[in-house]
Amino acid sequence: MALSHTIVVAIDVPYDKAYAYLADPRSYADWAAVLPETYRQLPNGDWVAEVRFGGERQIRFSEPNSEGVLDHAVFRLGEPLLWMPMRARAQDGETELSFTFIQRPEMSAEEFNSTIEWITTDLQMLKTVLEHRYPR
Repeated sequence: MALSHTIVVAIDVPYDKAYAYLADPRSYADWAAVLPETYRQLPNGDWVAEVRFGGERQIRFSEPNSEGVLDHAVFRLGEPLLWMPMRARAQDGETELSFTFIQRPEMSAEEFNSTIEWITTDLQMLKTVLEHRYPR
């Protein structure tokens, strides 16, 4: 059975602003572990970039919606898609963001733990970016 790990981050930004920012794939390069100068949209709607942890990855995002669903898949060309659940919800005037990482079948426990560290760093960067973008 695949391992999974959920990270929850409280962001001191109103939900509507946080969700609008996160639902726009162009914002991904501001906070995720991609090299911004390589981040671009492909003709099929996916995005592609060099990632800081090595190699090129494609990114596919869920469609904007009214439920706070921000799922996305980060994959190498030819790999099966493995969607990662990410949810935003309003919480006492702030935004609570949860992200669940699911271990890929070929991923070792060491790779899984390293990926969790990257994701945690990304989500802390996201919190910083949003709170500076929308100060209270």
